[in-house]
Amino acid sequence: MASSITEKSAAASSSSSSSSSSSSSSSPRWSYDVFLSFRGEDTRKTITNHLYEALRRQGIVVFRDDDELERGKAIADVLIKAIEESRSTIVILSQRYADSKWCLRELAKIVHCKNTLGQTVLVVFHKINSFDVISPTGIYENFFIDHENNIKENFEEVQSWRYAMREVGGLFGWHVNDETETEKVQEIVKHVFNHLRPDLLSNDENLVGMNLRLSRINMLLGMGLDDVRFIGIWGMGGIGKTTIARALYKIFAREFHGSCILRNVRQALKNVGGLVSLQEKLLSMTLLKGKVRIKDGDGAAMIKENLRNQKVFVVLDDVDHVSQVKELIGGEECLGFGSRVIITTRDEGLLVSLGVDRRYNVESFNDEEALQLFCHEAFGVKSFKNGYLDLCMQFIKHAEGLPSELKVLGSSLHGRLVRSWEDAVKNLNVCLNKEVYENLKMSYDALEMQERRIFLDIACFLTGRSKDQVIDTFKSFGIDAADGLKILQEKSLITVHGNKIQVHNLLKKLGQEIFLEESSGKCFRLWRRKDVNHALRHSQGVEDIESIVLDLDEHGESHLNAKFFSSMTGLKVLLVHNVFLSGDLEYLSDKLRLLSWHGYPLRHLPSRFQPSELLELSLPNSCLENLWKGEKRLDKLKIINLSNSEFLIKTPNLSIVPNLERLVLNGCIRLQELHQSVGALKHLILLDLKDCKSLKRIPFNICFESLKILVLSGCSRLENFPEIVENMKLMTELHLDDTAIRELHQSIGKLTGLELLDLRNCNNLLTLPDSIGCMTSLKHLALGGCSKLDQIPDSLGNISCLKKLDVSGTSISHVPLSLRLLANLEVFNCEGLSRKFCYSFFPFWDTPRNYNSHSFGLKLMTCLSNFHSVKVLIFSDCKLVDGDLPNNLSCLSSLQFLDLSRNFFANLPNTLCQLINLRCLVLDNCSRLQSLPKLPLGLRYVLARNCVSLKEHYNQEDHRPISETELGRMGVEDSMRFENLY
Repeated sequence: MASSITEKSAAASSSSSSSSSSSSSSSPRWSYDVFLSFRGEDTRKTITNHLYEALRRQGIVVFRDDDELERGKAIADVLIKAIEESRSTIVILSQRYADSKWCLRELAKIVHCKNTLGQTVLVVFHKINSFDVISPTGIYENFFIDHENNIKENFEEVQSWRYAMREVGGLFGWHVNDETETEKVQEIVKHVFNHLRPDLLSNDENLVGMNLRLSRINMLLGMGLDDVRFIGIWGMGGIGKTTIARALYKIFAREFHGSCILRNVRQALKNVGGLVSLQEKLLSMTLLKGKVRIKDGDGAAMIKENLRNQKVFVVLDDVDHVSQVKELIGGEECLGFGSRVIITTRDEGLLVSLGVDRRYNVESFNDEEALQLFCHEAFGVKSFKNGYLDLCMQFIKHAEGLPSELKVLGSSLHGRLVRSWEDAVKNLNVCLNKEVYENLKMSYDALEMQERRIFLDIACFLTGRSKDQVIDTFKSFGIDAADGLKILQEKSLITVHGNKIQVHNLLKKLGQEIFLEESSGKCFRLWRRKDVNHALRHSQGVEDIESIVLDLDEHGESHLNAKFFSSMTGLKVLLVHNVFLSGDLEYLSDKLRLLSWHGYPLRHLPSRFQPSELLELSLPNSCLENLWKGEKRLDKLKIINLSNSEFLIKTPNLSIVPNLERLVLNGCIRLQELHQSVGALKHLILLDLKDCKSLKRIPFNICFESLKILVLSGCSRLENFPEIVENMKLMTELHLDDTAIRELHQSIGKLTGLELLDLRNCNNLLTLPDSIGCMTSLKHLALGGCSKLDQIPDSLGNISCLKKLDVSGTSISHVPLSLRLLANLEVFNCEGLSRKFCYSFFPFWDTPRNYNSHSFGLKLMTCLSNFHSVKVLIFSDCKLVDGDLPNNLSCLSSLQFLDLSRNFFANLPNTLCQLINLRCLVLDNCSRLQSLPKLPLGLRYVLARNCVSLKEHYNQEDHRPISETELGRMGVEDSMRFENLY
């Protein structure tokens, strides 16, 4: 692609024309980002217009000559000035561009500015190629000959045109035709934006990650459009909102009649006369006048009166109340056409109240960005010193991508020795830096009392739990938390990802420090080891303890005496990890709501334990043999997790937990029996029995009306899957992989909502029932490794929404013709299939007398001509030889990933280049492969390892290795993992 756009010092030659006298040895002040050079008759209404509008939508300032009349012999002064004051030029070379002497004069001026002012020239070859431009036999040559033969033209000037055209034609650019125009325009705009915008920012700011964030917010700005727009930038304190707003201001302010940035609005308004002072500053800067005086109370009216006809760019930084925006800028009706207002805030709810629909939630830094910023502060450069990487990564992990913390940490370590760094790592979790603490605490101080309570409880012991669990927990405390959670989310104090409540590490630390300050020494929430040890030594006040959260993965081993819990009558939350217990545990508080004890060391729970308010019982990796004995009533219990409890033999009567939603027993390798009551759990959503290797049967018919996910993976002794009694529209995933089942009951068709059926490596599975065709919601059918499965029912073709089909490693020799009806199939894995497989595709074809099994691939691929939507195709280890792959591959128009590894062909068809969307080609271990044909232009990855016969030179550096993440985007992944709902 053309060279990156950079702002270089102008070095204007003294011999340049007087028209270029505006240039100087200092960097010019550009009036335009891009100058468009084009021949109007050829492209004005097509690519030129499309490119112009696309650039403007990205906020790029473009000069386009809209005068369609012929100009005089001399280029108009306005064009000379526009070319000189443009940071870059895009030349659109069309078929008759060189026929216009006006275009050629323009081009000569463009090349002159490129060579003297450091301007960048980008080239678009529209329906022509570079050969046409620079070759003596190209179409442009005739135009130049005509110009030379025209006695009215100056021969030397024509030669300067030739020189300019040769220089521009030699630049690498974009080749565009009608079919590729939309895609290429997007590429050009992306290239211009990515390389132009960073250069508008001061180099000494050393901004990290700005380009990506500017490109995302730029779509919201809609620069060049005449509407009035308010754009909100929101996120937690220290995330970089102000930095982004300042960058936007620096880039765009010059394009408006007036501009103003009001920093720290929240703090400024706390000062006496703060509102009037900000209003005066706003008017002074936007109207480009001296000091404007405003009488108290008249500011809003004066702003509306003076700005309603002005195109202005205003930044209101750190706003925390709707009234601040109303008093400072009013609404859209108070501003002139084309105005833009940027509002930064921690509170998305404020933006919603203002009716600001265009909002950008600032993302935290990824590890690469965080490392650059941290290293810049610590070392003065954006890379780490030898021997410091591991230490750097510990600070980065602690900061969790928060720029303000990265700056504070990095600057505090600047110039210090490794020993000081190691000491600083040890102190990371002791307390927050004062500056960071005060910055983050402003968000907490803005909360109401109940919202503060909710935030502190989440920070102390509810982080990482599902939103529903958190709401239920607060409900058990008598608090309706739904609205409070919404407010905390809007104020950037919590986030919700996949229905899980998450709190940034530093905000979590903030909440814990605030709690310690506000509790005045009364520790009714314990999460620090020293506080637990203090409670062990001093029994006074133990009855007031409400929660204990202790993760000994972080704090080391700890031993507790069982008597420690005997006085904790008020305990409501107990979350501990690998705590070693001495003595018999005879008492746990009946007020417990959450009980999570990883590695619970006893064989049963206390017999007198009657926690009627219990919501979650999580005892993974426990020593339990029986969960409980005797009568209990646990109406509120919704989650039981006993995963990897190796000594558990059977489940208790679960009729006492009628509202149970999640039962997790995976890895209970000695579990032999499920109590019949499990089948009566009407609210059960998840039943996970993965790797219960001793389980031989399910002692009940399947009739769960709420069940969404059933996991029986790895139940290697399970031979039969029970009958499904009723339609189960809610069930979406059924995992039966690595079981011993021989067949599925016809009732499987009642799972009309099922989206994933995983039967991989069911080595005893012989057939599939016809009723599988009734599973009309099925998107993924995984049969790989079912070595005894030799057929698929005709009804498979009824599943029109099927997207992924894996039949690798099966014995299937007949696939129904209905397979061609799977028009939405995207991933098709046929690894290791028998050659007989091909005949099932077109049974109406006569088998040739001289049948050669090598025709397998041809017929197989011919069938695939119906699969226009297939993106991933795997034919590895199918014994394909030369001639098996057809010459016409264009039918696979959506194909992105093709795996032909471990086959026996020596050559690939020359038409491989027809796969225009192919991104990855796998040819590993094709030992007879001798040559590669012309590859598709868009191909990014070629894996040809151990191709020992490959004779033609092949530069593997041209195609970089593909990552698992990139494979995942194409659909090449292990997608059978069920959603983690507990």
